[in-house]
Amino acid sequence: MNQKIYFLIALILPIFASASEVSIENSDFVMRSVNFVIFVALLWWLVAKWIKGALKSRADNIATQLNAVQDKLAQSRAKKELALKELEKSKILAKDIVEGAKKEASILSEGIALQCKNDSEMLRKSHAERLNFEQKRIKKAVIAEVLDELLSDKNIALDKKAFVEILTKRVA
Repeated sequence: MNQKIYFLIALILPIFASASEVSIENSDFVMRSVNFVIFVALLWWLVAKWIKGALKSRADNIATQLNAVQDKLAQSRAKKELALKELEKSKILAKDIVEGAKKEASILSEGIALQCKNDSEMLRKSHAERLNFEQKRIKKAVIAEVLDELLSDKNIALDKKAFVEILTKRVA
């Protein structure tokens, strides 16, 4: 409807533009205008279906492309939502893994601390036993040395009481 109004305005506008001081009586303008209108009407009648079909085809093609783009957009949004859900799941999983690792590290450090404590206690006991053993060995060596001195020197005559006192003084 709108196109028809523009078409009529385009036909009538030249008439009004030339209506000023030009006389139409001596010209064939009216006949030419009528011929032009008839030509355009025939042309429209012959080509209108083809033009309408082409325009409808183009509109359908554009609508199809728009629908395809909207489908892709919907798929992209769905993929985005899925990716966001997966991201949230991954964040929760990562948080759980970190907490588990912290707990495991705590348990391992406690185990290592306990093992170190047991090892150091065992080393202390071993050191105490070794020290005790060395003291006994040194006492025996000192006693053996004193006895060798006393027994090798035949000039010294000692009774048992004096002998024990000498030993206790040397060992202490």
